[in-house]
Amino acid sequence: MKATLSKIMKYGIADIMKIILAKFLKTRIMKLHYLKTHIDYNKAKTEIEKFEFEVKELTYDDFLLGDSTVFNGKKLDLMRERCNDNTYRAYGIVSGNLLIYSTWISLEKLGLPVKSNFRLNSDEGLLEDSYCHPSLRGKGLHSKMNFYILSKLYEFGKTKCVAIVLNGNTPAFKVQFKSGFKELGIFYAGEILGIPFNTLNKKKYDIK
Repeated sequence: MKATLSKIMKYGIADIMKIILAKFLKTRIMKLHYLKTHIDYNKAKTEIEKFEFEVKELTYDDFLLGDSTVFNGKKLDLMRERCNDNTYRAYGIVSGNLLIYSTWISLEKLGLPVKSNFRLNSDEGLLEDSYCHPSLRGKGLHSKMNFYILSKLYEFGKTKCVAIVLNGNTPAFKVQFKSGFKELGIFYAGEILGIPFNTLNKKKYDIK
């Protein structure tokens, strides 16, 4: 009983309700923000010239050097799937046999937290799934890598970049806004009784 009360006090009633809904009713609802930027290639190149780390295109083996609590079996399966898909590219930093940063771009698919069939426009790329090792957080790696990714997307012929940010992820918002992204709107995605759903109307943002 004490242990149960302790968990409630630690997580809060709202968090406990989310756990119950997800575990027993297979229901979760996420509020997501749709961001986009026009790529300023010259600015991106100027910013990455100041970068002190060597960035490389990552392979599946590089993710095996990541934190095992993050890159666990399920996550590694996703990394392998993307590495075998030529519409995805991963870039990052490996130092001392440790993956300290990774981030992905999608050249065709607009990935959401639930299964969907959205496609990017021919002039768009998607920035997603960025990771920074805890020992290097707070040192501006996310901002610098964002500019690196924007320059890569431009070299792939893209002039716009899309990012999807989970509501409440304040650090991600700060990084994206600093990189020139603007919020175009919000939508919801998740599962209700195990059935995936989303409310995204991508066409509404295509003209921006």
